[in-house]
Amino acid sequence: MCFGSNAEICSSDNLYRIIGVFEDQVKLIKNTSLVNYPWSGSSSNQSNRWNISTLNTEILNGTYLNELGTTWSDMIETTSWKVGGTAYSTTSTVKQYYTTELGSSSSSTKYSAKIGLMYINEYGYATSPTYWTTELYNYEPSISSNWLHLGSYEWTISRSSNYTGNAVYVSDTGKVSYSDVNNNYATRPTFYLKSNVILTDGTGTSTDPYRLSVQ
Repeated sequence: MCFGSNAEICSSDNLYRIIGVFEDQVKLIKNTSLVNYPWSGSSSNQSNRWNISTLNTEILNGTYLNELGTTWSDMIETTSWKVGGTAYSTTSTVKQYYTTELGSSSSSTKYSAKIGLMYINEYGYATSPTYWTTELYNYEPSISSNWLHLGSYEWTISRSSNYTGNAVYVSDTGKVSYSDVNNNYATRPTFYLKSNVILTDGTGTSTDPYRLSVQ
């Protein structure tokens, strides 16, 4: 999908992937990363609370959102992101992560904003169902069919509920682990489109991406 530009040829910087449709809302993720950032936003912030992360407040929902311009940022829905985190475990499967991130065992802690990052379970479900019963710590074999794998260390929105200074990332080899929030990893903006945004053109490929307008 081409987002942020109406140019005849959509640049790689404006290409986005469709993560899925959730409760009738289309969710997108940027196909390429912004420059690497700490999860907390700065080396002076050692907390894994998303509401005080300047990656969240100043970079994703500040600089990035503002640079899109009003026309495009107005297409993005303000969302209540579940940011209570999850107890990281080397034995957790994608279904277990979903349950603790978004499902029946998820925290009530939320943050309202337009832009977030992907959840661990979204990365886990982006590969062949063959791997859905595999521990995400051992997810390296899945990358051959995982279209969300970036090929570098990348932050998810999920913090560790075990340790106050850690958040969960996807490694360059494909496994899921946790790290200090001050480390600089790739960040890909993720968001939901408003219900009045419609497809107007394109076939959905990287060379002929979907085009959008407001109904």
